[in-house]
Amino acid sequence: MMDIKHADCRYTRYFCEENIWHLAGAGIAQGTPPRELEVLYFINTSQSVLLLEQRAAPPGMPVVWDYHVVLRARDAQHDRIFDLDTRLAFPQATDGYLRATFPAQQALPAGLRAQVRSIPAAAYLARFRSDRSHMVGHLPASAFPDYPCLTPAPGVAAIDLADYRDPRRRLDDGSTLCHVDDLLAPAAAKRALQPAR
Repeated sequence: MMDIKHADCRYTRYFCEENIWHLAGAGIAQGTPPRELEVLYFINTSQSVLLLEQRAAPPGMPVVWDYHVVLRARDAQHDRIFDLDTRLAFPQATDGYLRATFPAQQALPAGLRAQVRSIPAAAYLARFRSDRSHMVGHLPASAFPDYPCLTPAPGVAAIDLADYRDPRRRLDDGSTLCHVDDLLAPAAAKRALQPAR
């Protein structure tokens, strides 16, 4: 099972999608089988996802992100979430993480409810691309990551950050889309969503 300390992770505030790209790569380099790792994007069409226990908000208060990205690691014995921005344990058992992070979805306005895009980590590492333009004008240049923009190797079809963030997009990377509540339900009861073409 993946065993990485928070302090050892590469981290740039407000760039969770890149932080998790590095974390997934570190997990695989450490010896975690890629099949045990999934990148989870918490998203919705209104780009307003409500989460609790995030360090960006005062204790006990929610934060609304346009999206958030974490790493899920699971094998026969463990199922855990690695979230570099949470106040919860790192890692945290998936069930406990979801229950502590997401309020009862039916009690929230539809525009704040979360959907989850689950992406095989190997595909994410190979195909993720971001030019960071979504943060231009929001952060000073000094707050951006201190390494070049992430982009696939030549000849590999890229998937842009904007596509991962959009639940209406169908991707050809083996990813699936569901409601956040479905991750708490028995596997047989999970309801896969079909993004619009």
